[in-house]
Amino acid sequence: MRILGRLRTIALLSNLLLILAAADLKGAENNPQAVRIKIDTILASNQNDDFDSRLKPIEKQLKKSLKYRSYRLLKEESQNVPPQGNGTFDIPGGRTLIASPQDVNSKQVALKVRFQGGEKPLLDTILKLENKTNFIFAGPRHENGILVLVIWATVQ
Repeated sequence: MRILGRLRTIALLSNLLLILAAADLKGAENNPQAVRIKIDTILASNQNDDFDSRLKPIEKQLKKSLKYRSYRLLKEESQNVPPQGNGTFDIPGGRTLIASPQDVNSKQVALKVRFQGGEKPLLDTILKLENKTNFIFAGPRHENGILVLVIWATVQ
């Protein structure tokens, strides 16, 4: 009798664990962690000494990593992108940036980034960013300067 009672208890616990695991999986499927991807497109040049006040939060970062005198925000765009999905951003000059979250957790985001400027990619890489941080890279020539792209990633 004791063995039969223990088997019933084990069976009940096993069923309870299966139900809880299924509920957890269902909740994860209904709530995948989207990534808020924001792209700031900046024109950097040496034409003058103007600094766009909208860029104040990243002024030190820009001036430390790039040696231009003028920075002007041309465009900012944000999208919520699901894991393994694609966010497509139009960049001035007929260019496109595609960002795809590859690996997402609360601390870090891996983004596959492809920056197209014509037929072949100007950049095709995977970036690993800490949650709520950015990556800055200097792109191609544009007007009287260069384009600077700031890629932000925030887990939702």
